[in-house]
Amino acid sequence: MNNKFTRNNLISRWLDNRLNEDEKKQLESSGELDELKVVIDEIDTWQVPKLDVEAGLKDLNNLKKTVSNTQVKSIHKNNYGWMKIAASIAILMTISYLSWNYFMNQTTTITTLVAENKTVELPCGTIVKVDALSKVSFKENDWENKRTIFLDGQAFFDVTKGKSFTVITDLGKIDVLGTQFNVKVAPDIFEVSCYEGKVNVEYGNKDQKILTKGQSVIAEKNILVSNSHNSITPDWINNVSKFNKDTLSAITKELEKYYDIKIELPKKYEHLEFTGTLTHKDLNTALNTLFSSMEIKYRIDNNRIIVE
Repeated sequence: MNNKFTRNNLISRWLDNRLNEDEKKQLESSGELDELKVVIDEIDTWQVPKLDVEAGLKDLNNLKKTVSNTQVKSIHKNNYGWMKIAASIAILMTISYLSWNYFMNQTTTITTLVAENKTVELPCGTIVKVDALSKVSFKENDWENKRTIFLDGQAFFDVTKGKSFTVITDLGKIDVLGTQFNVKVAPDIFEVSCYEGKVNVEYGNKDQKILTKGQSVIAEKNILVSNSHNSITPDWINNVSKFNKDTLSAITKELEKYYDIKIELPKKYEHLEFTGTLTHKDLNTALNTLFSSMEIKYRIDNNRIIVE
């Protein structure tokens, strides 16, 4: 048997006063009993201080406050950390949204100068031919959600079949679906001609008409006046302008679009009317056709056309 275990067992039995005579002799002969008695006598001399209940309660309350404050500070610190994380996420989301919104709302604008024509292909495949001194704009990145094009001036649209969109001008709008049409807009002109398919024309809140191939409308006195034509494409695409009893005032403004000139027309000629065709490719031919037929004299001074 393990001697240490036996000895410890004898000591525990002696403390409980359960040793027999043989076991007592054995423990005494080892000398450990005398050492144990010395230790016990020493313990008996120990004095435990009197418990101060009030002081103990005070210390306990102070300890609770300390623990509570530590927890609050920890909570506040943790909350502050989460608030910083939440704020960072909110800022990132805001920046992402603004970037996306800016990207989607970027406007593509095409402008033309005097005597300049441009051809533009829209995201849906529609072809837009833009006349001189005109402007078209649209949101290319958001085209699938909002098929809208803004026009100032004159343009011809060859719309891809099955692709609908809207043309908006200062004077009216045109809704289209797989068609070919021309729109002319100026401060005092709003004219739409259909060459294929069907278009819905709205003149502000004043009038509305649906056009099919060979039909056109022009705004006069707040209403849309219907006309007909047998052209395949607008005249300006073929580099000519056709007039039917138009005033010289309107015609000279038209010529200034296609030639880098300024026509000085006396007021006495402004309301004279002309019917005919003028070319966009030869200034002398155009001026001669217009004024000579009416027996009106003019002279050319650089880019000034002075009508006498």
